[in-house]
Amino acid sequence: MATASQESLRFERLLALIFALLGATIIALSSLYWVLALEPLLREHYESQSRAFAQAQAPGLERLFDGGARPEYLRGELQAALDAILLLQDQSTGIAFIHRVELILDYDMLALPKSSLDMVRGANGCEGCIQVPIALYHPRDHVLIGVVTFYANPEFLQRLVAGVRGKLLWGAGAMLVLIMLAWIGASRWLRRLGESESNLRNVFEAASFPMVLHEPGRRGLARANEAARRYLSLAGHGDELISEDWRYLLAAGLPNGDGEQREMCIPVEGGGLRWALVSVVRLRFSGGVSRLISLVDISELKAVQEELRAASFTDGLTGLYNRRYLFSMLGKEVDMFRRYHQPLSLFLFDLDDFKKINDRYGHPVGDQVLVRVAEELRQCVREVDVIGRYGGEEFMVILPHARLHAAWEVAERVRVQISGLDWAEHAGLRVSISGGVCEYNGVSVDAFVKLADDSLYRAKKGGKDRVVAETMPTGVDLLEQRPDMVGARQHGRDG
Repeated sequence: MATASQESLRFERLLALIFALLGATIIALSSLYWVLALEPLLREHYESQSRAFAQAQAPGLERLFDGGARPEYLRGELQAALDAILLLQDQSTGIAFIHRVELILDYDMLALPKSSLDMVRGANGCEGCIQVPIALYHPRDHVLIGVVTFYANPEFLQRLVAGVRGKLLWGAGAMLVLIMLAWIGASRWLRRLGESESNLRNVFEAASFPMVLHEPGRRGLARANEAARRYLSLAGHGDELISEDWRYLLAAGLPNGDGEQREMCIPVEGGGLRWALVSVVRLRFSGGVSRLISLVDISELKAVQEELRAASFTDGLTGLYNRRYLFSMLGKEVDMFRRYHQPLSLFLFDLDDFKKINDRYGHPVGDQVLVRVAEELRQCVREVDVIGRYGGEEFMVILPHARLHAAWEVAERVRVQISGLDWAEHAGLRVSISGGVCEYNGVSVDAFVKLADDSLYRAKKGGKDRVVAETMPTGVDLLEQRPDMVGARQHGRDG
């Protein structure tokens, strides 16, 4: 009797430790995930969106310096442009995107009196605002003429953070409440029923989250509570419970260490996944060693995490990759070229007279044009190509394993496809593109992009609605001209 009582006491302590460990782990994981990953990711995403918004406003300010207007007239135009930016609001909330704008010009580059056009528009103070400095370049000379600093409204970030944090707290709190209730119930039942093995069965069945008992060496489960039967779709009789979900978890590899936790996915019908936080504790049950396995569903948390991850590298309007992701992929492709010496080309283009389209038909139509151009672009490129919105009305296509002529053919196909689009719902609307194509020649990533941008500029100067290719020696050509690199290149192919 004393031995049985001691075993029951040890089991009660072990069960309390399981619940305490699970609750502490949930709190720790939730806190660490919020502090180290989620909150910085939300801030980084908002700063990226603010920079994209600010960069979209810069071309309109730069064009004001192209007319040679008198300083007093130019100052009025600049004030009107900055005030217009301050009036831009979110349609759903009515909150302004920008609180304050500061303009500082380099008068050494402008034939204007010192400080004659420097100005600050908007609120005097902007606590918590995200500062986004954007360089301004002369539209004709392309020299730096000043800096405009946008102070993005922090309320959008605060709302985003508050919403995600609330969901995270609700989820963690619900889990903790369930764990606490289960532990209180288990302790009460164990004390009331005299610390026997039957008490363990009662606690096991009363748990509100899925729990199963698995004996090493067996494929099926010895016991499972009702939550586990529903969650894993278990079926069987006696001490042999089995299902496809359980077979998948077992094949994927359950945590081995005592108290170890692991995030695991379970396939569902339709090709989706559901995620569970799986923890394992070893214990003795019915005279043998078993593993008590508990599962906590974290599918909603994973879905939020995936949405935030996708939002960090995609453009919200077109669904294409954004500038940040394009530069990341371009850097990887350049590294691949340096290792294996495979051709690499770049196609950069923008929409001709896009401002006129916005001015004549309105920004909603302009957005429709960008979305449709993105759809056509997806159909014209190869599967291995990487496409994205470079900024504003500019798009970029990274073409791995493509020499200059092949890249030019892809670019020309894109140009012809877009030029032939029918815009019957908007009378008089015609969309064309001008683009530049270049093949990698061993320069830096920024210089590589500039080669394509220079070709794009020549296409604009040449009359628009055309693609101009950079004809200077490429990286593959330069490698073939160096005998000392031929052997290394052949070795890379053979390896």
